Amino acid sequence: MINIIIICALLKKEIKEITRDRIIILMVVVMPILNLVIMGYSVNLDAKNVATIIIDKDSSLFSRDLIHSMRNSGYFDINLTHDEILARRAFSKGLAKIIIHIPDDFSKNIISNKDSEIFVETDATEPSSTANALQTLQYLVDNTQSHELNRISSMVSQSPGKTSLVLRKWFNPRGDSHLNIIPGLIGMILSIMPMLMVSLSIIREREKGTLRHIQSSGISPFLYLLGKSIPYVMIGLLQLILMLGVSIVLLDVPIKGSSIELFGVSFLFIVLSITIGIGLTTLISNQLQAMQLLSFYFLFSNMLSGFLSPFEAMPQWSQWLGNLIPLTHFIRLIRGIMIKSNSVTLMGNDVLHLVIVLLVTLIISHYLITRSWAKNE
Repeated sequence: MINIIIICALLKKEIKEITRDRIIILMVVVMPILNLVIMGYSVNLDAKNVATIIIDKDSSLFSRDLIHSMRNSGYFDINLTHDEILARRAFSKGLAKIIIHIPDDFSKNIISNKDSEIFVETDATEPSSTANALQTLQYLVDNTQSHELNRISSMVSQSPGKTSLVLRKWFNPRGDSHLNIIPGLIGMILSIMPMLMVSLSIIREREKGTLRHIQSSGISPFLYLLGKSIPYVMIGLLQLILMLGVSIVLLDVPIKGSSIELFGVSFLFIVLSITIGIGLTTLISNQLQAMQLLSFYFLFSNMLSGFLSPFEAMPQWSQWLGNLIPLTHFIRLIRGIMIKSNSVTLMGNDVLHLVIVLLVTLIISHYLITRSWAKNE
């Protein structure tokens, strides 16, 4: 009986502590529901509205009907052009995943019952993002050809030719999934580890009372942030070197682009991750809250960044949210440099986004830390 009373007293005490902590209530009730709803709608392996450039050299009724069918299928977001240079530039930047070349003798071969070919180039850095679209394309080609031939009575009794797709996979000809996954994993780890380490370090200092002694010594918040960040920036760069070494030696993932540019954008992202971690520490009071809040941030960013599922497969509102996440742009940068041999000049928008977010985060973090120090003085 006494044991039951003790257990009930401890239970009552624990419930009071939990209900008094608004952050814990937020994490227990709101965050699981928010995660489930956002991820449930956003994570999808069936990529639709794949950015597609069509170079139609035939400009016939056959090709126009094929393009119309592609638009209606929902799998293609089509942009028509006759400029192969612009198409190639958009392809290199990642603005297009598929380039379709319709030859000038396409309709002529169909009418003559000859075999014909359509040249298709795909960005194979993320094979799953174009797989369903390519299967749909072959079906649409066959269906359009059959439909158009049936409209021409003289062709019905003859054996029609076959229109086949000639595929060329760029950047990852063998379709190796690890070439896509490894750069994403590097980005995810650099997003998690520096942020987690600096957050737990600051919270430990706060819990032990060390932070109060630092404040009373007259050190400015800026110098504190700077001194706190530099060691973890160095640790992040060390982790990057180790991961790149393992990727090259053991996993056979080369660095096709500039190593200097790769380290430059990685340095920028590491500093950004640390700054976000410092800013989050002003919202939490203990290490448990830090782990819970950061785990929500990691799950949210990993799911919406295009790391685990094709970015194109997400609904439009999820893509808007994903574009606000720094990890989304860093994954594009590291994949572009490592796999496509792209220069950062081709991916200037992603670099600019990281710079803007870093500046905004620095200002907010400095303001929050300064206000927190002023309250404790």
